[in-house]
Amino acid sequence: MPHIYPPAPPTLSGDILTISRFLNSPALVQRRLRTIAEARFLADSILQGRYEASGGALLYEQTESIYTSKPPEAVNAGAEYPRTPATPGPAALAGITKWGSDVPITDEHVKRYGRRAVDVALLKITNYVVKQVDTVAMTAINAAVTLTQAVQGSWTVPVTATDPIMDILLAAAQINSQDQGYTADTVVTTDQGWARLMGHAKLITGSQFQGRPPAEILSEILPGMRVLPTNNTPPAATDKLWVLDSTMLGGLAYERLESPEYAGDPANGMESWTRRDPAANDQWLVRGRRPIVPVVQEPKCIVQITGSGINS
Repeated sequence: MPHIYPPAPPTLSGDILTISRFLNSPALVQRRLRTIAEARFLADSILQGRYEASGGALLYEQTESIYTSKPPEAVNAGAEYPRTPATPGPAALAGITKWGSDVPITDEHVKRYGRRAVDVALLKITNYVVKQVDTVAMTAINAAVTLTQAVQGSWTVPVTATDPIMDILLAAAQINSQDQGYTADTVVTTDQGWARLMGHAKLITGSQFQGRPPAEILSEILPGMRVLPTNNTPPAATDKLWVLDSTMLGGLAYERLESPEYAGDPANGMESWTRRDPAANDQWLVRGRRPIVPVVQEPKCIVQITGSGINS
């Protein structure tokens, strides 16, 4: 098909009816909201457990050993087997918080901008809830960290004078060597940390990786690990660089509030509700919410790398 310039102007014939039908369909709005949110939640990626809470809180255990309290013993023929307790970890309690917001979409916006007016509203809802949930999750994770790994040299100096790859590998080794079933698989850092790590990975690989994207190179240098950048790190965290086992670190406790007007599942994303403004202000109201709390169950499967200087 030939390229026409200038392009034909868009038409809005029947658009208000189409968008109104879309906004009146809870299933369609929820599907679109989930599509936007799926690519944004960091907490869902690094806290993979899912626990349904009742009564607004979750009782859970921390640092539970994978071993019994006593080692196995040699058993003679016909003799009794020695008994040993399987001691659970210390108990902790986490209360559910419901995060959410309403975003208005005026009839004028629907008329003038069509489907984009709805997408922008859903994007704003998602950004708000993701930022809040991820910040709360990273604050809880940072507070639970007990293990650290000092860098070989500041990441802010020229890449030839430092070794971020070795820093990450040593942190991963500290996690794996505890022999508790942990396997480090994730690095969480800021966008600045991600950039410095990618720049270093591109340099040290030499000509054999020439022309390939840094993320692909890094996956070969750090096999089995992924790097997740986020801006939603807690302000109190001086060194915003963590290595962890995302399958063991913890999970998200959620509560099903059984509100009949909502669509969606708080275990895997957001719930939504769309309706005409009851104040009759010529607009729609789109709401997103998530009743949830992050829980850290295995604080020994995360190591904070210190002294990188990436946020100074």
